[in-house]
Amino acid sequence: MPRSPDAEFEDLGPCRVSWSSAFRLRSRIVDQDFLIEVAWPPTPIAAGQRLPVVFVLDGNHAFGMAAAAARSIQSGPFPMPPTLVIGIGYHFSRPEDEAQWAALRLRDLSPCEDRLYQSQAGDAALPCGGAADFLTFIEDELKPFIAARFPVDLQDSTVVGASLGGLFALFALFTKPATFQRCIAISPAIYWGDGKLLEIEAEHAAGRSDLPAHLFLASGGLEEAHDPRQGFVSNLYKLDALLRSRGYPNLDVAMHVFEGETHMSVYPGAVTRGLGAVFGGYRDMHDWSRWLAS
Repeated sequence: MPRSPDAEFEDLGPCRVSWSSAFRLRSRIVDQDFLIEVAWPPTPIAAGQRLPVVFVLDGNHAFGMAAAAARSIQSGPFPMPPTLVIGIGYHFSRPEDEAQWAALRLRDLSPCEDRLYQSQAGDAALPCGGAADFLTFIEDELKPFIAARFPVDLQDSTVVGASLGGLFALFALFTKPATFQRCIAISPAIYWGDGKLLEIEAEHAAGRSDLPAHLFLASGGLEEAHDPRQGFVSNLYKLDALLRSRGYPNLDVAMHVFEGETHMSVYPGAVTRGLGAVFGGYRDMHDWSRWLAS
């Protein structure tokens, strides 16, 4: 028999990611309030243990998915160690202010203006080109904030970004490679600024003989059809081939195009596959009994 709608209940308020904390952090560099969310690993932390850190861009939307993926991987027979997941989003004091999210990410994640975007947006075009300042915020303000409060190893840092976030992750890799030792770039907007990222990569290659990093590149197989001018799939293949041709001795590159996925659906599978890849790849899982017996 169905229970009465008047059955006893308790409203527990908004859902939150379990075993996590949230902070408002004011950046003097960017002049912006950021929402910093922190998810603990699923296993106890040993005394004196220092945790790798995964920084998740577009935290307002992506933190929950990335934190869940990371915890799932850490709970299984996979190479990812106990890790702190940090979401970098924007703090809005009023719900209606969340409409600013698109404009703020456009400002912070892009390294320059883009002719295609400007032509499509016209007079409604928003400011772009703040990636350098945003990267300085992560280095000079966010990382010290995290290190002062959590047992972390900032020399083992990962960045996860999608679309403009993927573009920013690669921008950081090529301009300040010591910032992140692992990079997951999902559907990176390589077309942005008439391929400005490829110019930045070429500048790095001209001045350095190595690029020590673990890099995972991904896109959805259906993304090219979304707008062929953006070339989300073809540009990914082009970048993958270019980086492999450099012969960097300490660059580990993996790439995967997810069949049947779009620009808006590829993230969950890509972040899961990407975390496994940059932390060493999966063991042979064809026979689970081998792991269970080990």
